[in-house]
Amino acid sequence: MASFIGFSRIFSHAANNCFKKVNKNLLAPQNSPVHRLWSQQVAEIYHYLPWIRDPPLYRTVVPNTTEEDEKLANDVIAEINNQIATEKAGRLFAVVHLCGKQFKVTTNDIIVVQGYWPPNPGDRLFLEKVLLVGGTDFSLVGKPILSKELVSVDATVIEKTFSTTKTHFRFKPRKQYRRINFCRIQYTMLRINSIHVIGKIGEKKEVEGLDRVY
Repeated sequence: MASFIGFSRIFSHAANNCFKKVNKNLLAPQNSPVHRLWSQQVAEIYHYLPWIRDPPLYRTVVPNTTEEDEKLANDVIAEINNQIATEKAGRLFAVVHLCGKQFKVTTNDIIVVQGYWPPNPGDRLFLEKVLLVGGTDFSLVGKPILSKELVSVDATVIEKTFSTTKTHFRFKPRKQYRRINFCRIQYTMLRINSIHVIGKIGEKKEVEGLDRVY
């Protein structure tokens, strides 16, 4: 009986100390209306829990473009189209995505694709994943790739061969473990035939992508 009384005194003392540390603002008033109780509790919980942040406001940022900016953009687009039409853009270069890698290429370049690749020597390819095309005075950047109705990059498979023999030697000391392996990686060599900008920049067609087959 004495132990039970002692335990009750300890429990009451701990409870009183804990409730004293609790902020009174967290406790909703008992005499408040029902329709205000929930809103007060939520607001106070968000205020006293710092790891709960306010939901972000996702708003579209509209750039403040003036008439001068639009006129300058139209002049730049017209100059680029003029250079492309009169073939004054210089030697075009492109960045293409091929077999998981990116290559910066220009006309008559030779690139090597490592690993197995189905095309055979003599096949003509049309590289669709063009990330960037540039000339002497301009660069066209895709988001993430350029439309194939705007840019054309043609290539030809000229050779399929293997790399030099590579030696893979494994050795564990004092275990009588020695392993030696030889491997050769398959290479496919491509020649870039031409890079052309087909359509006009800044012009949107009524219907696009009709020649795509998925």
